[in-house]
Amino acid sequence: MRRSRLLILVLVLFLFLVLVGSVLGIVAMLDTDGGGRVADNSVLLLDISGPLPQQPLPDQPISGLGPDVLSIFDIDQALRRAAVDDRIARVLVRPKALQAGFARVHELRDILTQFSIDSGKPITCFMETAGNKEYLLATACDAIYMPPEGFLLVNGLHMGVTFYKGTLDKIGVEAEFTRAGKYKSAVEPLTSTEMSPAFREMLESMADSLYDDFVTTIAAARKLSEDQVRQLIDDPPITPSAAMRSGLIDGLYYRDQLIGHLGGYDVASVEVAEGGLELPGWSDVSEIDATGLRESSTESTPPPMDNIYGLAIEAPEAVEPAANGSAEPTAPTDEATEEPAAAEAGAEPKQSEESPPWFDAEEDLEWVRIKNYRKGQGGSTGTRRSRIALIFCEGQIMSGRSDSGGYSGIGGTMGSDTIAAAIRKAREDARVEAIILRVDSPGGSGLASDIIWREVELARKRNNKPVVVSMGDYAASGGYYIAMGADAIVAQPTTITGSIGVFAGKYNLGELYDKIGMTTASVDRGELAGIFSPDRQLGDAGRLKLRQFVDDFYETFLRKAAAGRKTTPEAVHGVAQGRVWTGAQAHQLGLVDELGSFRVAVNVAKEKAGIEGDVHFQILPKLPGFFDELLGRGVPGSALAPLMDRVAYRSNLPTSLVLSRARQMISVAPLLSSGAPVLMSPYAIDVH
Repeated sequence: MRRSRLLILVLVLFLFLVLVGSVLGIVAMLDTDGGGRVADNSVLLLDISGPLPQQPLPDQPISGLGPDVLSIFDIDQALRRAAVDDRIARVLVRPKALQAGFARVHELRDILTQFSIDSGKPITCFMETAGNKEYLLATACDAIYMPPEGFLLVNGLHMGVTFYKGTLDKIGVEAEFTRAGKYKSAVEPLTSTEMSPAFREMLESMADSLYDDFVTTIAAARKLSEDQVRQLIDDPPITPSAAMRSGLIDGLYYRDQLIGHLGGYDVASVEVAEGGLELPGWSDVSEIDATGLRESSTESTPPPMDNIYGLAIEAPEAVEPAANGSAEPTAPTDEATEEPAAAEAGAEPKQSEESPPWFDAEEDLEWVRIKNYRKGQGGSTGTRRSRIALIFCEGQIMSGRSDSGGYSGIGGTMGSDTIAAAIRKAREDARVEAIILRVDSPGGSGLASDIIWREVELARKRNNKPVVVSMGDYAASGGYYIAMGADAIVAQPTTITGSIGVFAGKYNLGELYDKIGMTTASVDRGELAGIFSPDRQLGDAGRLKLRQFVDDFYETFLRKAAAGRKTTPEAVHGVAQGRVWTGAQAHQLGLVDELGSFRVAVNVAKEKAGIEGDVHFQILPKLPGFFDELLGRGVPGSALAPLMDRVAYRSNLPTSLVLSRARQMISVAPLLSSGAPVLMSPYAIDVH
């Protein structure tokens, strides 16, 4: 009997492996993306959308099951390679529905700008719809195009916070929290219905810093004055044609026309007629012609078919976009205008008389998608194999193991066990010469943050390896705690950081229990034995003890920050008290050392380690593969995660952002009820 069971088990396992192999084989045969094949004079297509995770995600073996998500690191490494690849002639960027913060957008801008500097190859942006973040990214390109009926809204920054106290009151939940630092506003959405003066002061200051950076970046890229940009933001051009006249974009193309332009044809920008129609008011029914369109008294001559939407074959009105600048239409001339697509490649533009009015991507251009181009590339572009450990620290900081957040890379957590083990592995590896922590976290558990901080200290002092921190969208509270002991900290001007402060507390569900008819019974020994019971208040003694605990941890935070920043706890307290700063502000205050991208952090690490030439990145921690996720190994993921991510990511609504927030709230709920010190914000400041 036992032998029969074993044979059945082996047979089932064999059939399962055959089934999986068959599916993967069929998918491979049906994959029409062309793998990593690159033809000469190719256009590298960079579609950028969604959450833009920092860490490279494991490859999805079954195409179509999980979302095709590129990390910022993937894009950076691919463009480093493309800059020296003679087969790549230019890059086409297509941003859409970005769900990342402004610091990640700046990171991508820096990557594109560096590619342009290193290669001299043109970068073109084409976007159908765009908001603040998509447009900010587009300004790193040499030319920006939109379809004639696209939508552009560059209308400034909005910072919003949702307050939950009213809702908690209605359901009978009391949030009891104490905090260290008057600006530690993390608890205010739970304990108040509006902003305190200190909270508003902090947000106003951050908004000024972020807005100034937004305006100056656009003004410099589009060669406009800052006053002009502010006026355009206050009265934004919504239609692409209006945006072109104002200098925000360079031209109007449909997809086929863009392909012709990129292929070197002299394609005219679409001309859109606006205004001039005298229409009756929407409520003026008496003026509507009851005869409809059949017996119109005014005969009109339709435009010639070869001139609809600017498809003029002869003597088109050309638009000459300047690099990162605005463009104005020029009058038709007898001489063909030299277009960037051909001029920058060193070839004469193809004359419009010889060009077809319609273009097809498969026939007229060689394309390669960046997700295919990056296949097969290593982590180094040079011969020197100096090794830098690159450790990604993303998500809320919790005790235990990290949760990767599935195949979309959203909503994950940073486990202290996982990150501490990664740092330990790097510092004990003799081949690793430096360590870079890529931090993107709003904070979390005070204990978990301190465990990670300790490993950073050991790497620097016991193993004598330089540690450099590169900050992403967030490195606040616990995110700053794990960074403050590094040899150097690099942040983007729009990074949200600081928040050196602590809070702790719990939820009292006693009134909720009464409303739903739930009762409890307990036996206590010790005055504070039931301090964190969910059915009662903290009480005076409990609040006093919690206050002492929070104050002690805050002093620890100040002392360690002072040691890392080489100053005094009193000086740190002056810029701490839970206050959040932008990266630009933090740089002025001495909380970070340099402003810049991940590449700046790499250069700093190389300098401190005495490394010359290119490096090989050892990426840690290693994310679980597809079958680990499917079988629930390695992380607390589930087999449904890839499918959930697929639904969230593929929808053109902010579904993935909602999913991320939901995961974060669920993960942090036990921490907020434990009474343990918390170095984070349980709410999100929506900046868009």
